Amino acid sequence: MDVFYNKTVTVYNKYTEDDVMGGETWLPTVFTDVRFQVTKGANVATSGLSDADSATLHIKRLNLPKPYIQPLAWQALSSLDKANNFTLTGGTDFFVEGDTSAVTVTEDDFFSYMKAHYDNCYKITNVDIYDLIPHFEIGGN
Repeated sequence: MDVFYNKTVTVYNKYTEDDVMGGETWLPTVFTDVRFQVTKGANVATSGLSDADSATLHIKRLNLPKPYIQPLAWQALSSLDKANNFTLTGGTDFFVEGDTSAVTVTEDDFFSYMKAHYDNCYKITNVDIYDLIPHFEIGGN
């Protein structure tokens, strides 16, 4: 076991139905053995803002629970194919510490609900993909 890669997170991908109602759907993907770093203390000290927390998530690209698809290609997939793959879209998708995949919410703003009910919930702000040591590095706040 890697002492740095010892957390579980759930990444949520959002898409909007193409029907008349245009409802939002959030698809969870649970990742185990990830590195999850929260940097609230350092950010508060430098910015002076009490809500200046951010996080960095490192996901090894070996043994992913589903195949990764680039954001635009993922959006073009059918609903079934979206559920069988995942993506990482800055500004839209989010991640939360722990396995929260069983959560079902019918509220309009699912991210706000999750942020209010779960610690360490972050909207994805940036995604870096590395090949030399294959992993994703995801920033969130």
